[in-house]
Amino acid sequence: MAVPYSARGAGIKVGVEVTPGTAVSRTLSCEINGSTLTSTRTRNVRGRLSHGTGGFTKDEFVAGVDVGGTVTLPVSYNGLGLLIRAALGAAASSGTGPYTHTYTPAAALPSLTVEEIYGDSGRSIIYSGCKVNSLGISVTPGAEALWSLDIIGMKAAADGSAGSPSYPAKVFAEAFECVVTWGGSSLGTVKSVEATITNGATRRPQVGALTSAEPSVGVPRRATATVVVDKDSFSPRIAETADTTGDLVLTFTDTATGVKTITITLQDCRATVTETVGSAMADLTTSIAFASNDTPSIVIVNGESSYDA
Repeated sequence: MAVPYSARGAGIKVGVEVTPGTAVSRTLSCEINGSTLTSTRTRNVRGRLSHGTGGFTKDEFVAGVDVGGTVTLPVSYNGLGLLIRAALGAAASSGTGPYTHTYTPAAALPSLTVEEIYGDSGRSIIYSGCKVNSLGISVTPGAEALWSLDIIGMKAAADGSAGSPSYPAKVFAEAFECVVTWGGSSLGTVKSVEATITNGATRRPQVGALTSAEPSVGVPRRATATVVVDKDSFSPRIAETADTTGDLVLTFTDTATGVKTITITLQDCRATVTETVGSAMADLTTSIAFASNDTPSIVIVNGESSYDA
């Protein structure tokens, strides 16, 4: 009996399309922690009344093909710029080294070709017409800091021979390098952070094809976050009662050089506080849900001259 393939060696290669849905060569290789990207054929039962014996169905039809899923990647100070731009829409660079890359929302999102390499099988599937529905980040002590990209696509090709990935040398960002502030002030002892920028991308079924037309971007787009902190004061509750607003900022700084940074800003956030005693003899914590009322931004400082690197 043959030994099954494993996920070892899985990764993605990404390129920006000129025409949404028309696959292009992939220019950036990305290491991943996991993926649920797939192509699903939806089949529905025909509505004919002349079903078979006992009323069991006699026939189905293919209603459509849905492409999409979530990819998780380690947070790094370089090597992911193209994906960040795809999630927000626009990017600009300045400086002469180190370089400052600023990613901001744009009405139109880039359309991507994503080649997913199936572990050590030597095979891959190419997804085209892909747009980032949401970009999330998760930071927890003792665990890898992770990006998650929820992707909606148009088409998936049949599996073929995998291209050879060429992963850039990365400097990874760690949980202990992250500082969280709200309105310029510390939130105390932070236990975990999860932030999400949601674009509200949706599939567009169409007559004449099983696949979606170019996914549209929803309105309004939102940026939200949940921060869990030790309960050592009542300041979050006081701020909520006072309807205080402020920028929620996550800043990673590379401890080896002090030069490479990632700054994620959710502007003009209000807080909703949840406090419970729980059922165990444990430290009390406060969960603070933030909702932004303005545009988010991500600024990365590194040694790469291109904002897509």
